[in-house]
Amino acid sequence: MSSLGMIRGPQHRVIATVIICTRNRSASLRRTLDAIIGAAAVLDGALTRSWELLIVDNGRTDVTQSVVRSYEDRLPIRSTIQPEAGLSNARNAGIDVASGRYIIWTDDDVSVDVNWLAAYMQAFEKNPETDIFGGRAVPRYEEPVTPWFVRNEKSLRSLPAIRDMPEWTEIRTRDTPFGLHYAFRRDVQMRYRYDLDLGVAPGRRLGGEEATVIPGALRDGVVGLWVWGATVYHMIPPLRQTLSYIFDYYRQTGFQYPTIRVDANGAGPFRRLKTRLICLKVGCASLVRRILGRKGWVSSYVQYARWLGTYDLLKAGQPEDYRFKP
Repeated sequence: MSSLGMIRGPQHRVIATVIICTRNRSASLRRTLDAIIGAAAVLDGALTRSWELLIVDNGRTDVTQSVVRSYEDRLPIRSTIQPEAGLSNARNAGIDVASGRYIIWTDDDVSVDVNWLAAYMQAFEKNPETDIFGGRAVPRYEEPVTPWFVRNEKSLRSLPAIRDMPEWTEIRTRDTPFGLHYAFRRDVQMRYRYDLDLGVAPGRRLGGEEATVIPGALRDGVVGLWVWGATVYHMIPPLRQTLSYIFDYYRQTGFQYPTIRVDANGAGPFRRLKTRLICLKVGCASLVRRILGRKGWVSSYVQYARWLGTYDLLKAGQPEDYRFKP
């Protein structure tokens, strides 16, 4: 571990540990850390020394450690190394070494709003009975921007990871925070660790580890609350504003969260053929709509990719009942 940038005596209780799991994204990490400096600056006096920032260095081969050291004079930052790649591995490592009573998760591809940290800290103080917190997430598109992608961001749903519904108050199992940012009381998070078969990892782009943990905790009676004053901006680079990225992302989504229920008896030749025919039908409809310039072609393309992912699952013959989402 690197040294802790801001040394605390026993009188300084750590209320929150902000955790960023990162792998070979040092340039993006710098942008996130610069934004967190701004968020830390608006904290009230006593709170400026009541939090820490933990970087989980997940098997990097770049200059991440040098980046962390360069912020030690400006942030209460430290790092731990998890050499086994995979976001769930990194999250679990962060849980084990966090000092805070609460854990605030965020990513290395976001920019946080100046009031982000203060909003969470105030929510913890005002809602001591609450165990999970989620906040606002909106996309920011990096240049060059793809106009049709921006126009269809609602059809893309989870890819830009938008959460902006101020009328929501309680976090419910079907409306949970995305991995961009959320918070857990640490003693609760310790009981709900992340599935090592889920989460972004080498050769596996799709996440989903938090989409299992958070609903599972809520079903067990854990209480969740939305904190709309806590905002992050999800940076969407040009590479992710493409048809190929949409296709890969939602094909993996269809594999992990199939469009039809898949069980041990449902992966036979007839089921595979029927699903393949549906793929072709939806794919052709998407192509025709795009050629004709009709609205809805992006949504149809998303469904095509998801159906094809489910077809991949049927071919593999892997029962995935427990991850089914309609």
